[in-house]
Amino acid sequence: MKLISQIYNVLLYPMARVIVGAQSEYQRFRSLGKTPKIHCESPYAGQPILLLALYQKGQLRPDLIRLLQAAKAQGLYVLAVNTLKLKDPGAVEGLIDCYIERPNFGRDFGSYKTGFLHLFARRWEATCPRLLMLNDSVFYATRGLDKFLTDLITSETEVLGATENFEIEYHLGSFTIAMAGSVLQAPRFRKYWRRYRLTDVRPTVIRRGEMRLSKTLKRCVSRSAEFRALYSSDRFLNAIKDSPDLQDVMIKDARTGANTPAPRFGAESVSKLLVGRFIARRYNLGDKVDVNVETPIQQLNEDVLITNRADFGRYLLRHVQADSSNFDEILSDSLAAVASETFMLGSQIHQNAAVLLHIGLPIIKLDGLYRGMFNNYDVLRLQKKLREEEARELSALLMERPYGGQMLYGWKRSAFMRGLI
Repeated sequence: MKLISQIYNVLLYPMARVIVGAQSEYQRFRSLGKTPKIHCESPYAGQPILLLALYQKGQLRPDLIRLLQAAKAQGLYVLAVNTLKLKDPGAVEGLIDCYIERPNFGRDFGSYKTGFLHLFARRWEATCPRLLMLNDSVFYATRGLDKFLTDLITSETEVLGATENFEIEYHLGSFTIAMAGSVLQAPRFRKYWRRYRLTDVRPTVIRRGEMRLSKTLKRCVSRSAEFRALYSSDRFLNAIKDSPDLQDVMIKDARTGANTPAPRFGAESVSKLLVGRFIARRYNLGDKVDVNVETPIQQLNEDVLITNRADFGRYLLRHVQADSSNFDEILSDSLAAVASETFMLGSQIHQNAAVLLHIGLPIIKLDGLYRGMFNNYDVLRLQKKLREEEARELSALLMERPYGGQMLYGWKRSAFMRGLI
């Protein structure tokens, strides 16, 4: 049945692509002649700017209100662009300095474009020392939020994202990018936003928006080291290699969702690294002992519950002499190597949600369950790291969008499986 479903999805894909493209053009047509509406605008005094892209109807989510309160406490000028409409736009005054509502077309990059063109029209880039781009595709936890904003705003790195992504080509996640005033003033950067063509087709937004924006930003920095991620793979490797506590967290909280082919961290993946290099199997043959270095651990047919580093160490110790002097080093290096390799694969913010939250990243992608990266166990692990009120807010947002590969049907499922929606 699974094979038949896959064939069916492939056959429906041409139709799905046409429908998604037509819907995007219909939205383009509906937006013609409509202009963004500025509901409030306070004078700008040359402070760092938070440009926030929103898709909020009626009222702001509680986590967004907490984000805005934290941003204002740090002295940021908040420029927010909403694709939908608030019931009372005036209610955001005091949290948002400049609030704009625009036609519902172009996804988050349409809101970013509106915000940047407004900023350029006011010539704010001439005095803005640093700008932080954020959007509401992520949940903002209070755990680590103040430090996160401080790190992004006070950093001297010319372009600093929250996380990186190695899929297709290296780029920063567009949900969080901080940039220096010199980047804002770069002619190439202004040209990118003037020429950016809006679309609702998701793969096109990723290619034309997120990836091309990263390319543009790379060309605007003074040297390659000035374009990086705050929670990079390098930072994670050097954090986990010397931290048994973080190795415990990786074993306990690594992603378990199995609806995508993205590799997952686990005891067996670490065992495979060790087999054939450090681990051999003993066979008692009378008075002789034979060693087969190519027999995988899995062939020993042992079911062992491993919930932390100590459990994994005891699992391996049956192969190690009691006086083995470098066992702990090999254990740490193997856990760190496999954990960091898994960390780098695919979208890092999806792949490592609970681990990143643990080490300080206060944002969680809200499509994690929908895209099949999370399962309900992963949601529970995330909840345990949040205050009770925030945990319930997060689970409600995640679980209102179950895995699309199971909940969508017909052309919509075909479009989803190929990333069109």
